[in-house]
Amino acid sequence: MEMYTKKISRALLLSSFCMAVLAVVLGQDAMAQRMVTVDPGFATLNAAIDSDTTSTGARVDSNTVYVLKSGGLYLLDGSIEHRNYHLSIVAEDGWTERPKLQPATDGQGGGSSRAFRPRGNLTLSGLYVTNEDELGGLNTRIIRVSENEVTISLDNCVLEKDGQTAFRFDGDNINLYMTNSVVKNIGSTSSPDNGRVIDDRGNDIGTLYLENNTFYNITSQVLRDDGGIIKNAHINQNTVYNSAKNTTFEFVHVIKGSFTNNLMVNSGFLGDNKNDDETQYNVKVDSLTPEEVTEFGVQSFTISNNNIMVESAITAAYPDSAQATTAFNATVEAYIAEQNSGSTNLNETITFTNAPETPTTIVTDFWSEAAEPAEFSTTGAPFDFGYTNSANSFTAGSNGQQLGSLFWHGGITTSNEDEVINESPNAFVLKGNYPNPFNPSTNIAFDLDSPSSVSIEVFSVIGQKVMSIPAQRMNAGTNQSIQLNATGLSSGMYIYRVTAKTASNTLVNIGRMTLIK
Repeated sequence: MEMYTKKISRALLLSSFCMAVLAVVLGQDAMAQRMVTVDPGFATLNAAIDSDTTSTGARVDSNTVYVLKSGGLYLLDGSIEHRNYHLSIVAEDGWTERPKLQPATDGQGGGSSRAFRPRGNLTLSGLYVTNEDELGGLNTRIIRVSENEVTISLDNCVLEKDGQTAFRFDGDNINLYMTNSVVKNIGSTSSPDNGRVIDDRGNDIGTLYLENNTFYNITSQVLRDDGGIIKNAHINQNTVYNSAKNTTFEFVHVIKGSFTNNLMVNSGFLGDNKNDDETQYNVKVDSLTPEEVTEFGVQSFTISNNNIMVESAITAAYPDSAQATTAFNATVEAYIAEQNSGSTNLNETITFTNAPETPTTIVTDFWSEAAEPAEFSTTGAPFDFGYTNSANSFTAGSNGQQLGSLFWHGGITTSNEDEVINESPNAFVLKGNYPNPFNPSTNIAFDLDSPSSVSIEVFSVIGQKVMSIPAQRMNAGTNQSIQLNATGLSSGMYIYRVTAKTASNTLVNIGRMTLIK
């Protein structure tokens, strides 16, 4: 299990603003929510959730958060399933080792299964979730979403070991927000067409938001879009290492998308068969049909400031019939030409601080059709995907930052939930911004219990102030709002701070918003 305590501490020291944001968020959420601490053990988490749900499906308290203990082992008695309510499970404050969720075996009385099968919104934070049971059996689909219009939010989690896919979507208009997380060791090289991080099975996706994550040792692809519509895709500041087969990010029909500041090393490393008519890509987007344009609007896709490369030891292991995977398909290349961003996309060799070994044996076994191909090596874990400042990628980001997950260089993204801060003791209530995600304008809504001078500041995820709205005098009342126009900002997640000054007090609330251009 990765141990990131030292890295996180560096990240918080790097940005005192981010520390303040997290403190405010956790403090006010704690006042507003019912917190239930669950002891480690067999089926304790299942039982806690079930005991809060009546026979009619109603909840004892719809605003409950289940808190798991640092380093605790939580054996699951079958999948955790919930319907029509928001399930939140988090690690306790100050954790030093992620609580571990693992399927129990028949010997425990529970039977192995996937960890989660949500039919309602799901929030996970600070957890380690594996789909490998106690005896080493490999289950499939760590999180299988089985209802329409469900939102999944993960922050600072690790998902590991699954025979098929980390996320499977069986419903339409699923939203996935994932930040500061790691997904690793998904699939088996004996079945390289399996092993995906996200598989939408042809269902539509509302918003796909991936920022500051690391994906490694994936036998197939990070995103398999099997023909559905992705309305909004934001893929920023992620590290991919050793994604083996098929198109790595297969967006197909995306309406509004951005792919920026990512680092992909050995992406699609099994390569292409020169005699095969189907070309594999690192990033693929299909143009919308006229009917889709009529229904959804004109497609837009931003792609810039990425590094995509394959180690020379990999290409040297290819037989004459194989070639390296192509970086971008024709549609993506057209967007790059239109945006004149070609020079921002690199092909630079990167040496990580401590990465899994280069999978040359897997390449050789694949092309020789070995009966028992080698699996990914995990020797040397925990791994560190940082790299030295001598690399061009170290300053090649859109704001001069490192490419790939900033976590490995001491940076974190603020939490990813759409829900914003709740009521403060003085009844200054921030209700969030709408729409969210937005482009380019959004309304920040709040209640004021007394006349106030209200100002708004907007910060990037690394704590830089990027915009402000001067104070304006506003009367007391509910459903007040100030419009924010972010035309000058780039796509991404931002933190906004709303300050209300009265004659005797200064009140502050903080929210999060997503701009997708």
